[in-house]
Amino acid sequence: MYLKSLEVLNFKSFKGEVTVPLDRGFTAITGPNGSGKSNCGDAIQFVLGPKSNRVIRAQNSTDLIFNGGKNAKPARECSVTLVFANPVMSNGRRRLPLDKEEIRMSRSIRLTSSNNPVTTYQLNGEESSQKVFHRLLGAANARPDGYNIVLQGDVTSLAKMTANERRKVLDNVAGVTSYDDEIRKAWKQKEKVESYLERIGMLEKEQLERLSTLAKERHVAQKAKDVADGIAMTNAMLLQARYSTLKNELKFHVEQRQHYLDESQSLLDEHKATEKTLLELDDKIAELQAEINKLTGGETSELGQAIQTLQVAIELNTDRIAEAVREGEEEAEELQENLQELVEATEELDAFMANLKTANEALEAAMLALKEAQDEELEVRTALDSAGQKNQDLNQALSAAEAQVSAKSEDRSKAQSDVDRLAVEADLVGQQLADAQEEQERIRLTLGELDIQIEQLNDEAPEFDRDALAKALVEAQRAESQLTEDRNRIEVKLREAERSLSLAKAEMEQKSGAKGLAGGASAVIGARDRQELSGIIGTIAELCAPKEQAHEVALATAIGSGMASVVVETDSDAAKAIRWLAENKLGRATFLPLNKLTNTRPSGKAVMVARKEQVVGFAHEMLDFDPRIDVAVRFALRNTLVVENMNAAQRHMGGVRLVTLRGDVVEAGGAMVGGTQRKMTIAFGGRIQGASDVEKFTSQVDQYTLMEATVNEALREARGQQQSIRDKINALVDDSYATNLRELQAEKRQVVGLHKKASELAAGLESKLDDLRLEAQGALRALDAADSALQAATEAKVAAKDALEAASPEHLRERMHDANLKRVTASGEKSKAEETIAQGASHQSVLQRRVDEINKRIKNLEANKETRLERMDELEATLASDRTELKAKKDEQAVFLEENQGLEQERQDLTDQRATLRVRNEERLTQSENHRRLAHDLGRTIIEKEEEVQLMAQELIEEGLSITEMPSDLPNVGELERKLRGLQRTMEGFGDVNMRAIEQYDECQARLDLMKDEFATLQARRKHLIEITDLLESQRKERLLDVLEKVNENFKKSYHQLSDGGRGELFLENPDEPFKGGLELWAQPRGKSSKVSRQQLSGGEQSMAALALIFAIQDYDPSPFYYFDEVDQNLDAYNAERIAKMCRERSKRAQFIMVTLRKVSLKLADHHIGITHGGDGCSRRILDFDRERAIALGEAALKEAQKAAEKNETRIMDAVVAAEEMPRVPEELAVPKSLGGLLPHLSTEENDGDPAGLGGLVERTQETSEDIDERAVVAAQVMDAEDEPLTEEDVQVEMEEQ
Repeated sequence: MYLKSLEVLNFKSFKGEVTVPLDRGFTAITGPNGSGKSNCGDAIQFVLGPKSNRVIRAQNSTDLIFNGGKNAKPARECSVTLVFANPVMSNGRRRLPLDKEEIRMSRSIRLTSSNNPVTTYQLNGEESSQKVFHRLLGAANARPDGYNIVLQGDVTSLAKMTANERRKVLDNVAGVTSYDDEIRKAWKQKEKVESYLERIGMLEKEQLERLSTLAKERHVAQKAKDVADGIAMTNAMLLQARYSTLKNELKFHVEQRQHYLDESQSLLDEHKATEKTLLELDDKIAELQAEINKLTGGETSELGQAIQTLQVAIELNTDRIAEAVREGEEEAEELQENLQELVEATEELDAFMANLKTANEALEAAMLALKEAQDEELEVRTALDSAGQKNQDLNQALSAAEAQVSAKSEDRSKAQSDVDRLAVEADLVGQQLADAQEEQERIRLTLGELDIQIEQLNDEAPEFDRDALAKALVEAQRAESQLTEDRNRIEVKLREAERSLSLAKAEMEQKSGAKGLAGGASAVIGARDRQELSGIIGTIAELCAPKEQAHEVALATAIGSGMASVVVETDSDAAKAIRWLAENKLGRATFLPLNKLTNTRPSGKAVMVARKEQVVGFAHEMLDFDPRIDVAVRFALRNTLVVENMNAAQRHMGGVRLVTLRGDVVEAGGAMVGGTQRKMTIAFGGRIQGASDVEKFTSQVDQYTLMEATVNEALREARGQQQSIRDKINALVDDSYATNLRELQAEKRQVVGLHKKASELAAGLESKLDDLRLEAQGALRALDAADSALQAATEAKVAAKDALEAASPEHLRERMHDANLKRVTASGEKSKAEETIAQGASHQSVLQRRVDEINKRIKNLEANKETRLERMDELEATLASDRTELKAKKDEQAVFLEENQGLEQERQDLTDQRATLRVRNEERLTQSENHRRLAHDLGRTIIEKEEEVQLMAQELIEEGLSITEMPSDLPNVGELERKLRGLQRTMEGFGDVNMRAIEQYDECQARLDLMKDEFATLQARRKHLIEITDLLESQRKERLLDVLEKVNENFKKSYHQLSDGGRGELFLENPDEPFKGGLELWAQPRGKSSKVSRQQLSGGEQSMAALALIFAIQDYDPSPFYYFDEVDQNLDAYNAERIAKMCRERSKRAQFIMVTLRKVSLKLADHHIGITHGGDGCSRRILDFDRERAIALGEAALKEAQKAAEKNETRIMDAVVAAEEMPRVPEELAVPKSLGGLLPHLSTEENDGDPAGLGGLVERTQETSEDIDERAVVAAQVMDAEDEPLTEEDVQVEMEEQ
């Protein structure tokens, strides 16, 4: 095998395609400096694959592409192809394991559009890779990192190497670097293992201590877990119990609703039947009344008419007196309110006057302080005027600025006064306008009423049918008589119900112990039941119940008067209820709005005391109630704790409210309340004692009041009808119709005139108000302008002051600053006081006007009271006279009734029966409507309950509980809540529990067991690594000495030949431990003393020794071709000739290519290739090729090549055997699991530093050669090739696998 030709395309200095033919023997490449002859060697290395571009003298891949020289265009790609001849040797094998006579290896670089280089490889025209190249060339021992290529400077570097560097070269030749890797790997593992052992030892102690702690925590956690399981189970049962309770409530509401509907229908049927009975009674009474009238002369007689007239007059006067009394009460209440308002207005006016006086005093003080500050400033400015012309000018500028500020301030004050004045005037005019508009509306309504009266009067023109009017009058009188009797009986029953209600209220208020409070709460609850008030939930007593009967006294005492507190949804509901109580004068009540109450947490001390002995617990935890009102219950109880007795309360008193089971109270502040137990007036689970009676009598009063109002309204209509008929009868006698019409028309004209004046007044006030608004807008604009001017003047003043201070002496500057500060403060106080006084003038007038108006209203009310009292006296006198006359008339009538007493008694009995039936019938109708309303309310409640049941069912399903199968022995909600609270208190008693202690204990124990196992494993691994390291050291030393022995023999021969009889030898500085020392090279040129050292040799002699070492290495590891680049450059002619002869001799068994300028080398060369350039930067070749010489050397070269191949094969086999026998360090152990990832840094690989570059051969010798495993693979391929040579398809498959 040999290099047949070198084909380059645009590579470095070669333009276009250039082919350099090569052949067996000794080929010399020469040319002038800079011609590009060394680029031939760079091209060979480019294909073989250098470690870096620096080896082929390029910074990057782009530098390898032809740059265009001086005249040509730069290329975009380059390529180099090595053509190897691969003949069959005598043993039938080929050096390159491919069954081809010629092998073409190509590498190219092209630039993309973005000038990024792309490298490709081809083997025999097929795509390949650098790795395939290395494997094929490695099989022929023509590797790019071998010692068959010697570049410029490599000989000098090798000659100047230190002993240690030279030994490393031998290490690479011997292939002991793989031993080094294994030894470093073993030591690294050993350090990690020892670190693991140390850390496990430390952690084991920590884990033992932790295990002891966890054992205690696990015991507590196990108990807490049992309690937690109990809580979870109780919660589940509580959900089921609440669901069951909700379903039962829903069922009850459904049944109750149906019951109310049935009752309502039954009462409605009874009402209809009673109505028929009442009609029958009306007929009977009418018949009896007709018969009595027939016997007594009837109501149409003169006596009957007189009695009827007197009765009507008495009723009218009674109504008028009652109306006057009602008006008196209303005006008295209004008078009281006006008096209270007068007191408040007077106090507000007095307070304002006091503030105004204070403002005047403050103004005087500010004026005084301002004068003092101005005097001080004047003194300072006088001093400044004497300090120099500049200060005098600045002082004058400041004075002018201050004068401007003062003027602008006055303008601003005037503008503010105008705005305030206009605002007050606008308020007054606005109030007058509102009054005028109100008066205008009243007059308009009066005018409308007059129009209606005139229209009615026109519709009621006199009729001339006297008989029809008489009959109508008789019917109206009969109806009035019947209604009068009904009203008298209803009044009697109403008075009885009112007395009963008053007694019930008094008794309830006496029992409640808080007059007015219980009545208010009861009234609110009643209004809630009647649907008059919304948002009322109920009283605390009504909504709560003790879970245990033994706690009832303590809990009722703890709540106290809060038992009657009414829980409402929102504060708006509470405000409505308070207004309702005030309007109806039904007392007072305390309301707890849920949306505003805050849920106060128990204090730290209360929580601590709750866990003490003889403390039952928080009071709110002992009550059953709807969770929605939790915040209200907590508010009423104020975090009170229930204790067993007074001794326990005394031990824990202070900072927390306590109540004993017998009802004694110890307040948080220390107050103690106790003694004889009093009877509870408000019980749990119900309403206020006596409230039911109050509600019953209130309902009766309301019913009778309604009935009375209905009868009175009918009576008024009957009397009005009678009066209307009488008016019509009287109209037949006199022309009252025309008179009334004229009076109404005259009154209308008067009212029209008043309405016109009122409209004109309102229009004028509106126009005035508009003018004031426009004037106010102008005043506001003026105020804004004054503010802007004042601000500008102030800024100018500040600038002038700063300039003056900057130019003033220090002591005057300080005085000026203090005086200015004092003046500014005084000015601010003055402005503030003036503004207060200015605003006070208008406000004072408003307050005074308010006081005057209240006094005017009070005087009017007092005048009305006197007029009303006079009218009442007149009415009472007339009433007494009418009653006396009526009694006389009835006595006279009684004479006629004596004979018909039986008929009158029967009529009276029927009338009483009718009245009773009518009242009861109305009650039935009311009850029916109430039942139907309750059924309707229950319908809404049922819908809400159904939704709650669905939500609760969904919650049960989410918790994985059945909604159909309930435990048969399911406790009630109260018991489960008590049990849950007990479990929760038990859980709280544990404090902070480490619930993971159970798992942590098991994990800790398992980790300790794992530590013991891993500790034993690590100790065994440490011992094994020490054994492997010792064995590797032994084999590495043995192999190095074996290779040294062979290379040394080769060195002795090559140096003897090169030095023409000289002696040379290689020896270790430390033979016992060779890797702790270097490799020394000893050379004795012919004719010199044996005691001469290497350092004493000349440069040429050292180079010859280095070349001898290179030849010795090549003899140990022969290659099919060699490339030397000017290795004879620093040698004299004699030594250069020795080197040329050596190359010539060696070219008989291998191809030698040398770049040289020495004539002796060119003379001894078989082939010559000249490289030159024409001054344009492009290299050219000149050939002198001896074909005959190459053919003559061919046959001998084949024999030598076979010997070299066999030698390579032997060496490869030795390497394979050594690799197989070399102990292998086992794979690293993973970080011990017992460490728990505490040492992630132990798994981090250490980064070894790159070896220092020595350039050329030294750099390549220090780089790691292909590992022994790769050599073994190649050797196996070579051995397999004896039986079946590789084909191109096999290589292609291998390439694809890569």
